[in-house]
Amino acid sequence: MKQIQWHDSFSVGIKKIDNQHKKLFSLLNELIVASETGQESEVLGRVLDDLVSYTDYHFKTEEPFFKIHPEQKKHVAIHLGFIREARKMVNVFHEGVENTGEKTISYLQNWILNHVLKTDMNSFRDLGFIDKENRARLEELPQPQTKQIKILLVEDNEVERRLLRQLLAETGYKVIEAENGVKALELCEKDSDIRIVITDLKMPIMDGYALIKAIRKKQLRYKYILVVSGLTDKSDIIKALNLGANDYLTKPVHLEELKLRIQRARQLLRLESQDELIFSMARLSDYRSHETGMHLERTREYVLILGQYLAEQYPETGLTNQLAGEISLVCPLHDIGKVAIPDAILGKPGPLTEEEFENMKEHSEIGGNLLSDIYIKTGSQTMRLAFEIAMYHHERWDGNGYPAGLSGDGIPIAARIMALADVYDALTSDRVYKKAFSHQQAREIILEGKNKHFDPRLVETFLALEEKFIQFKEKLAD
Repeated sequence: MKQIQWHDSFSVGIKKIDNQHKKLFSLLNELIVASETGQESEVLGRVLDDLVSYTDYHFKTEEPFFKIHPEQKKHVAIHLGFIREARKMVNVFHEGVENTGEKTISYLQNWILNHVLKTDMNSFRDLGFIDKENRARLEELPQPQTKQIKILLVEDNEVERRLLRQLLAETGYKVIEAENGVKALELCEKDSDIRIVITDLKMPIMDGYALIKAIRKKQLRYKYILVVSGLTDKSDIIKALNLGANDYLTKPVHLEELKLRIQRARQLLRLESQDELIFSMARLSDYRSHETGMHLERTREYVLILGQYLAEQYPETGLTNQLAGEISLVCPLHDIGKVAIPDAILGKPGPLTEEEFENMKEHSEIGGNLLSDIYIKTGSQTMRLAFEIAMYHHERWDGNGYPAGLSGDGIPIAARIMALADVYDALTSDRVYKKAFSHQQAREIILEGKNKHFDPRLVETFLALEEKFIQFKEKLAD
């Protein structure tokens, strides 16, 4: 039986996982040698046990990476199935009922080759760790199911209401109906999940103008208000918009136009919701980390200018100005995982012990796991960026960072940008364990980290933007 030799083309782009795959190959080769040299009675049983135990440990290391993969459950089921089958085969071998050593080794060899060189590589490729230049964009991956959007339809004419309801239902929205403004206002106050209101203007009891005014005056959770009316006079449109309507559509309504207006509403609400979530979470992290709010403001500015320059000068990174803006939006969440680190470590004025430092390092995985859960529930690509930043901003270009040991372009670009911005601000700010370094001292440390800690293109970008870094550091000083 031929041994399997590791090759760099087997890499999944994560140092920790690659090392464990190498270990699996090594144990399998040890089994093959033991079988061929007649050492089954002395070696085979022990190595079989080691292989199954190590595979179980490897799966527990690997599975957190697949939390955001659309087929995560299927992958875990494969792992569980293998462990069950392998343990059965090992038990049969130990019982000595029949000579099953060669059969067991053949099964393990086929399984490991198929799992590592097919299933694992395809899954890590989907997640963007390997073949980044050839993989499909993340937006094309199957997305998690999201909650059905609730739309409140306010229209006194039953025929027109039924027509609009049918158009909206066909596009997948949950439609709640009201025949006048009073009923609509009651529904808005009871159900905060109603975020889009489509209303006519001419209605009995309470017309559309009064409804718009009441929704805005009561300061209910923000709602996007789309007026759909037969009134075409410009003064009516202006009055509705002045009272707080977001958009205006004249009857008769065309389905495609209605879909586009609602799509615009959803985009605005998504941005509003993300902003609330991001800054609330960032403030929570800030309260615990003993750093000032200006740290978040400064790093956000640094991240934005670095991203915009990279987009212009290094298009091979895949960055655009829009993507740079989204990265800067979520970068305040980079240390959200510190909410789980003890105060005694976060606020320690002196150097951390080895054990304390290992504890501190856990914040990146804690934050990454928290944000991956949000990504899974929302399907928001902005939350995907937040996950990448929180999880991987302590990775290093040379592969010696944590938590995954990623290297080079295998580190998500958002995390690479965050790493340089965060280090610069940490160096040039007072912390509980040190006084602020000068810009020149920080510059020398960053230059020394080129091709080691930092992407060389980012270091060159930093040098090109030095004056802006200094300006932001002074403008947003603590």
